[in-house]
Amino acid sequence: MYHVLGLVFDNFQSSSIATTFDVFGVVNSIWKQRGGEEPLYRCHLVAADKQVVTASNGTRVLVDCQLDEVPQPDLIFVPGIHHQDGADLLNHLSGLKRETEWLRQQYANGELIAANCSGVFLLAETGHLNGQAATTAWWLGSLFQRRYPEVELRKDTLQVEHKQGYCTGAMTANLGVMLEIVEQQVGRQLAQTCAKTMLVDASQSFASPYVFLQEQTEHQDAVVLAVESWMQRHINQPLDLESLAALHHVSERTLSRRFKKALGMAPSEYQQRLRIEHTKLLLETTNLGIEQIVERVGYSNASSLRRLFKRTLGVSPREYRANLLDRA
Repeated sequence: MYHVLGLVFDNFQSSSIATTFDVFGVVNSIWKQRGGEEPLYRCHLVAADKQVVTASNGTRVLVDCQLDEVPQPDLIFVPGIHHQDGADLLNHLSGLKRETEWLRQQYANGELIAANCSGVFLLAETGHLNGQAATTAWWLGSLFQRRYPEVELRKDTLQVEHKQGYCTGAMTANLGVMLEIVEQQVGRQLAQTCAKTMLVDASQSFASPYVFLQEQTEHQDAVVLAVESWMQRHINQPLDLESLAALHHVSERTLSRRFKKALGMAPSEYQQRLRIEHTKLLLETTNLGIEQIVERVGYSNASSLRRLFKRTLGVSPREYRANLLDRA
């Protein structure tokens, strides 16, 4: 039997734990249906010094055991830490000293550890990720780089395997990692059946458009944020700056000036970059042809998109997709 430990603490993201444990629960159910007598996995909630822990959504969960009495783990999972902003996240981290030290000891013992979203910060606090690659939630990239400069942050990737474990930046990627662990421990057939049962697509691994958005929204101009949001939702529509300005009760000239001040670029340049990033995403995650992509991102014809894409990235859309397949 494999033992999976879910490390919990006040204000943890309950969905991270629930979906992670669900993967192993579904595997157990499939195993039982096929005649297995004993479950393959047992999941335990573990905490530093409490019997009951309160999740970020207010759910109170009963802990199975304390950190000094846990069973020998085959996997330790660290969920996300709920936070309002970067300062709030760092404040929560400062209160997790015992958890950090315990994780540091588990690394020293050679245990496998996975973390999701802001939970990756807790792994980085141990120092174990120094000199290694990692990823986290796309909106936390800048904060992570400032706090852990010795960690190689891969901003455009949702899943990174490092020495003794994994980091994931999204719930879907975390489910994919759990299925990968199941495959390694009990076989591909069970992992694939579990994925089909849960309707999990574990193939998504790129976060590039979200990274671009995160880099652009670190300002406090509410009007510009609203215009950005409109442009993201209507990526395939022409840019009518006059109408957008009127919608937000400013002049076109004022909107252009504020956009430039907040983002360092004109609205037209932002739209162009947004369309390029969305084109990259479609090339990375779909089999759509260039003509179909043109319709989705709002260019008038394929040749215009090809020229802009090559001028921006140095390769054509076809070459970009081929390079992805070569790396796979």
